Amino acid sequence: MVWLWSALTIIILAAIVTLINSTRPQWTLIQTETGIRVDLIDRLYAYLKAEGIRAKVTGEGALRQLHVHKKDEARARQLAQAFNARS
Repeated sequence: MVWLWSALTIIILAAIVTLINSTRPQWTLIQTETGIRVDLIDRLYAYLKAEGIRAKVTGEGALRQLHVHKKDEARARQLAQAFNARS
């Protein structure tokens, strides 16, 4: 009977871990800038948000990183290339 309760506990814990991992959004790094080019990240972030891409900026001071949701990665990379070509 102990093995049955142990197996049930393991199954429940595995289901909880799977549920937590599947509901958490996955982010991927698109671009990193340092120094005086940090403002490019902020402008690119605003451009991607205007195009409907879920994005976030991390970092402080002279280092900024732009992350986008994994589902939007391909479109975000295309938009980032177009944005960088214009700038």
